[in-house]
Amino acid sequence: GDNTKAAIIRMGLKEMMKYGDTFYPGGDPGTYLESCGVADLITTCYGGRNRRVSEAFVTSKKSLAELEEEMLAGQKLQGPETAAEVNHVLQARGLQEQFPLFTAVHQICTGQMDPAQLVGALKDHSALDM
Repeated sequence: GDNTKAAIIRMGLKEMMKYGDTFYPGGDPGTYLESCGVADLITTCYGGRNRRVSEAFVTSKKSLAELEEEMLAGQKLQGPETAAEVNHVLQARGLQEQFPLFTAVHQICTGQMDPAQLVGALKDHSALDM
């Protein structure tokens, strides 16, 4: 429901901030409260093309590539490619366990995790302690 969605968005914001601190130390944490941070995160989660295609991915069982072609009229998804790039960096540094949401999203996009397992994969997320 809505509370679960809000909790996952919060985890996403916390992981974004941690990623920034880890790989770009000294940045201004206030940036995450601007349009390019939390506002974009909320918009993406509730109405962007990545959300629409992701919903179809879960309900139709078609591949992301098929859905991208069917639903986006030549536009491209940014989410799966970004998830793969972030995962590559995390994996190279042995940090996947410190970013469980980022890791789970990548695993869902690549078929390594069933979307129904997402909430369970996040039950021990450090953002829940705050």
